[in-house]
Amino acid sequence: MTESGGCCRCCFSFILTSGFAALFLWLSLRTRKPKCSIESFYIPALNQSLNSPLNSTVSFDLRLKNQNKDKSVFYDSLNLNLTLVGGRPLGNVTVPGFHQGRGKKAFRNETIEARGVDWKAVSRNGSAIFRLDLATAVRFKILFWNTKRENLRVGAEFKVNKQGATEYPGITLSSGAAVPDGSPVTVIWSSWVFVLWKLF
Repeated sequence: MTESGGCCRCCFSFILTSGFAALFLWLSLRTRKPKCSIESFYIPALNQSLNSPLNSTVSFDLRLKNQNKDKSVFYDSLNLNLTLVGGRPLGNVTVPGFHQGRGKKAFRNETIEARGVDWKAVSRNGSAIFRLDLATAVRFKILFWNTKRENLRVGAEFKVNKQGATEYPGITLSSGAAVPDGSPVTVIWSSWVFVLWKLF
C-alpha cells in the first residue's frame, strides 16, 4: 500500500512538473502577430475647401506595433493596395522589409498616386468609403533562432469625409479570422485532469 502511494506521488509529481515545463515552453515560444493601423489618411482631391480635384495623391500614415515584449520581428516587403469600396482599384505601394525590435512601434508615411479617378463623382455624396489591404510575411526572433515565415494579411474599410480625411485616427487593420476554441493551456489542463482521474 505504501509502495503504491509512493508511486502515485511520484507520478503526480512528474505530471505536475512536466505540465509546468510545457506551459513555460509554450509561453516562451508563443508569438503574437504585429498590430497594424492607419493613423491618418488624406486625399486632397476630396477636400472641398481646396477645390483641387486634379491632385491624384493619396497619403497615409501606417503604424506597426510589435506586440511581443521578448521577441523581435522581421518583415518581408509590405504590399499595400487601396480600393474604392464598390468601385475600382486606386493604386498600390510596396514598403521595403525591415527589422523591428521587441515591443517597438514603427511608422511609415506612404503615398499612392491614384490617377484617372473622377474625384468629383467620388465625393458627390460628401463622403466616400475606401479599403486598404496589407499583405506581407513575418518571422520572429526567439533567443538565437528565427521562426518560419507566417503570412500577415489584414485590411479595413473606412470613410473619408468632405475634408478629405478620416473622421477618427487609429483605424485597425484586421484579418477577421476566427479565434480557435481551444488554447494550449486548456489542452494541458485537460490532460492533467484525465491522467489524475486514471490514477486515482
